[in-house]
Amino acid sequence: MKSILRVMTLGALVWLTMPAGDGFGQAYPTKAVSMVVPFPPGGRTDLTARVVAQYLPKHLGQPVVVVNKPGAGGVLGAKEVAAATPDGYTLGFFSTAVVTAQYTVPTPTDLKDYAAVSIVNVDPAALAVKFDAPWKTLAELAEYGRKNPGKVQIGMIPGASAQIFAGGFAQAARMQAIFVPFKGDADGVVALAGGHIDAHVAVPVSYKALAEARKVRILGLAAAARSALYRDLPTFKENGVDLVISSFHAVFAPKATSGDILAALAGALEKTMKEPELNAKMSAAGLGVVYLNRQDTAAFIAQQDGTYKSLIKDLGMMVKK
Repeated sequence: MKSILRVMTLGALVWLTMPAGDGFGQAYPTKAVSMVVPFPPGGRTDLTARVVAQYLPKHLGQPVVVVNKPGAGGVLGAKEVAAATPDGYTLGFFSTAVVTAQYTVPTPTDLKDYAAVSIVNVDPAALAVKFDAPWKTLAELAEYGRKNPGKVQIGMIPGASAQIFAGGFAQAARMQAIFVPFKGDADGVVALAGGHIDAHVAVPVSYKALAEARKVRILGLAAAARSALYRDLPTFKENGVDLVISSFHAVFAPKATSGDILAALAGALEKTMKEPELNAKMSAAGLGVVYLNRQDTAAFIAQQDGTYKSLIKDLGMMVKK
């Protein structure tokens, strides 16, 4: 009997001293990780995810496979991640839509269903005009809009963050504007360059080619401070328009994921976002490179959630549940 107890005790000690991790003491991760992008291939979210997924395996120690799960404006893929086993092998690579969809779709996402790991990209909203437009600063455009209610036509994508950008700008500038819908940013920017609308809102990279060709002029960014990618561009606040709002991308896990796994993911992402090649590739694509730890990520998302919820409500975009 004593021999049996001795063996059992030794076995328990061995089990207790094994490293914590994924099943039977194996350290996470031990197999490929899926990163769900809730949009089709080819868009900004997909592009950003694929750049991150290219360099993350070096620091995570396992392959990272991007899986596109489009549908319902990003909601279907997001819900799949929320329902996934919280073992660190199914992650979400979500855009700002994970916040806005809480209020703008009938079957919404819910931030409480996820554990946010890290913000990896932030691009502030930008406003542009035709290069030879009479307004050379955002302050001049805002003043004109206040003195001429309903005269300024602002292009944007309806139902997306851009519509909230546009409404937020008009509200912060204390002006009335006409919002002109376009299917995509490319269509809107071409219309802007052709003088068919007065202004357009999107992320800065949407204007890159035509700005360099001196066809459009970016008047400002809705950032808290000047962007490292666009140092010469003033902020909205510098022009008297108190609005800080961004488009972002972040990595999420199901809410019940263990702290050890989340810490491993955050550590790998921190190293990944410092990779020189990744920085060069994202910067060339006009994507702002960011790494925020879990605490700062939670604070950032909470701030964005509050800003978007308030604007969505004020703009009458809140869907009744």
